[in-house]
Amino acid sequence: MRRHTLDLIVPFIALTLAISFVAVLPAVGQDKDKIISKLEELHGKLGDEKQALANKVNAVIHQIEAGAYNGALNKLQNDVKKSISAWVEDPNLRQELLDLVDEIIDLIKGVVPPPPLTPDFEISATPELEVIQGSSNTTAITITSVNNFTQQVNLTASVSAVSVTLSLNPSAVTPPPNGSVTSTLRVEAAADTEPDRYEMTVTGTNGSLEHSVEITLKVIVATPPPPTEDFEVSATPDTLIVQQGDSNSSVITITSLHGFNQSVDLAVTSMPISGVSISIEPQQIIPPADSFAISVLTVDVATNVAPGGYEITVTGTSGALTHNESILLQVKAPPIPPTPDFSVIAFPTTLTVKQGDSATSTIIVVSHNGFSQPVSLTWTIELASGLEVTLSPSEVTPEPDGFAFSTLTVNVAGTAPINDFEITVIGTSGLALRAETTISLKVIAEMTPPEIVNVMRLPESPNYDESVTVLASVTDSGSGVKEVIVSYSDGSTWQNVTTTLQEGVHRGIIPAFNFGLLIQYRVYASDNSGNWATSSVYFYRVVDRDAPEIGVPSWSPEQPAANEKITVNVTVTEPEAASGVDRVILWYTNKTLVVWQPIAMTQSLGNWTASITGQSDTTVEFKIEAYDMAGNKTQSDAQEFTVAPPGFPLSLILAAIIAIGAIIGGSAYYVRRRQRRGTVSSPTHPPPATTSLKRALKTHNDRSVGSKGYLRLL
Repeated sequence: MRRHTLDLIVPFIALTLAISFVAVLPAVGQDKDKIISKLEELHGKLGDEKQALANKVNAVIHQIEAGAYNGALNKLQNDVKKSISAWVEDPNLRQELLDLVDEIIDLIKGVVPPPPLTPDFEISATPELEVIQGSSNTTAITITSVNNFTQQVNLTASVSAVSVTLSLNPSAVTPPPNGSVTSTLRVEAAADTEPDRYEMTVTGTNGSLEHSVEITLKVIVATPPPPTEDFEVSATPDTLIVQQGDSNSSVITITSLHGFNQSVDLAVTSMPISGVSISIEPQQIIPPADSFAISVLTVDVATNVAPGGYEITVTGTSGALTHNESILLQVKAPPIPPTPDFSVIAFPTTLTVKQGDSATSTIIVVSHNGFSQPVSLTWTIELASGLEVTLSPSEVTPEPDGFAFSTLTVNVAGTAPINDFEITVIGTSGLALRAETTISLKVIAEMTPPEIVNVMRLPESPNYDESVTVLASVTDSGSGVKEVIVSYSDGSTWQNVTTTLQEGVHRGIIPAFNFGLLIQYRVYASDNSGNWATSSVYFYRVVDRDAPEIGVPSWSPEQPAANEKITVNVTVTEPEAASGVDRVILWYTNKTLVVWQPIAMTQSLGNWTASITGQSDTTVEFKIEAYDMAGNKTQSDAQEFTVAPPGFPLSLILAAIIAIGAIIGGSAYYVRRRQRRGTVSSPTHPPPATTSLKRALKTHNDRSVGSKGYLRLL
């Protein structure tokens, strides 16, 4: 019996397992398709902006297609979710993506039973690291034991940037059971590393186990330290050729750097030269901030100084700041005894001036060999419009073996061409002595835009049939105002109108617009250097100040009878651009009404109509009142018409005839009935009632012609 039962149970169990296996296969396939569909939905939500994340999702899709559910599950939990949390900035989108990832994880867990608890490890790190060009930064790499993993994990790191160096310390770690251990990843970016985002990958391996974590490296531009105040020393010229028994000078310039304006002490710090006397005047100068100040170094060479080259070092000192400048002194034997002479020096020798601006250069006349005669200064320049050069004074007299100054001023008009020019300054004394120097002038474009001082409009609240005059006050101290434009829009497209200049004010006309439109406008101004300025955007709304026009009203019928309906017609119009007619009211009164009565009129084919009823034997007075959409009101003059009194009604006549007929008929019927019963009186003696009735009928016959025949018949 038992064997027979077992023979029945075993096939039944086998059949049940087979059916379950066959049933599970389609279910797993369907779940796999659903998982891939959800992953593709996640990929679509990331779009092109998060390409790195999208690549991770693609990797998970490939794992699912290959049946590697556990790997896909690990990728989603330990990589994709962390990357979404770190890289997606929009909080709403970030939460939506995380919810979708959790849904996919649950689907995968429903398809594949959890793997056996085998020892493993996880690797994690912060998703992004910033490093400044030419510097380094560190981040922690965390190795976490899973299921009591306690083996050594070897760490390696790679990066997509060539000029970035990675190092791990230590490069191998062993986590405690179910605990964590860290290694420090040091990232060093070279100074020439391009600012960009790069991918770093840290991989941990232990036998066949391998896990990686990706870190985004963001290389940012190094911010230079703020400049410190300083100065520099220069000499013009830096080579002095002096004959024995003669002298020469060089201009020592202290130039302020980054706002420096402290006192600078000047001194000759080179070894003394026998027979050469060197002086600096003044020995202490203070340059203005971001400008310069000058001193003059004078070299006197005795007649016994050996010809040759010598070095002169000038040192400028200000507190802890020290700078040097070297000057080459070349001593030559004079071919002839020295004669008084002079030289001309310009400083600076290069001027850069914006259109509409000016600049100056100091012209120094230096006396040599006791020269002390007047020197006339003139200048020449290539032909160029818009340039004005002056020398003040135009004649100077240096002290013997001293110097004198003149100031050359260059005024550049706003219309001057952008170009390079050369100014030659010529000094002459007597007929034989002449010296010159050159100054390079560079004219650059003026970059300051015009100033839109004030903008106003007339009228302030324009009517629908009024254009608007926009008045703009525009100034430009550089190259001058070239063009002023008014740009306006009714909400569709912008239109431009060029203004005209009248009495120092630029005027532009905005055409009239329909009632209710909001008009925007602004002012653009350019100068002759191509710089533009833009005003704020101004607004106004078109109004309607005109009331509707009411035509001459008419009524029908013109001579109404009593209680007849009277229809009043009138035309009420407004211009097409105005606000339009809103409502029309008919007011009427008569001799019995105390106040005027209103009736709302209705519009049909351009006419407004209303009806007055219930009028009889009276004079009706009426007037029309009209309103437009802007609230303007107008009223017509009063009109009147007369309604006739009522006539004798035909219905009352008919009613009287019927009543009399009924009385006569009734009387006749009564007489005949009495005759049939034999109770009628003798004809010679009619009953009093009948006699009275006939008398009444005769009287009515005399009054009512229409009933005469009928009554006589009776």
